[in-house]
Amino acid sequence: MTRIDEKIKFLESSDNPLSADIYFIEGNEYTYIIDAGSNDAAFEYINSIDKKKIIITHFHQDHSENMNRINISDDNLYVGKHTRKTIGKGTIVETEIKINDGISIRILPIKNSHAKDSLCVVVNDEYLFLGDSFYSSTKGYNVSLLHDEIALLESITFSKAVLSHDNTIHDRDYVLGNLKEIFALRQKSQPFISNELLRKYE
Repeated sequence: MTRIDEKIKFLESSDNPLSADIYFIEGNEYTYIIDAGSNDAAFEYINSIDKKKIIITHFHQDHSENMNRINISDDNLYVGKHTRKTIGKGTIVETEIKINDGISIRILPIKNSHAKDSLCVVVNDEYLFLGDSFYSSTKGYNVSLLHDEIALLESITFSKAVLSHDNTIHDRDYVLGNLKEIFALRQKSQPFISNELLRKYE
């Protein structure tokens, strides 16, 4: 377990099985958990916390599979629409949800190229937890979705960005700067900025 600050810590991702980083944010009444992972270590730690609310950033198994064995009410589980279809439970987040529990938490839908119906989380207007929304799909970046993602991120107050599968805390300029550089590579009449094209500019 690695601590980011006095209120936030995370359980690092694993490769075998592939399991995302799990973030624990300590409020006055509840512990807020971002993603559930897929490995036993994540399951056991999440399950040991009595008063918890869980936010699943997207439906991919490395972020959500443990929800199949975690008992939690819909009121304490926040998911996107496709995640709800995949795991069969949770409150669907379609507009911003704000929580104040000694800390400020904002849960927002975020359009992105990696996974549909994703969520991001802002803590104390300082930390932005993006899940995998910074990353592309196997096809690359969808131009329209990337445009909307950049617009959303520009509208959010945050100074630090946390990406799943990445132990580095990035600043706001890194995230927005990289996405804008990728968006600048778009080509007329092409709906995607391909990963092959991106590799040419690495």
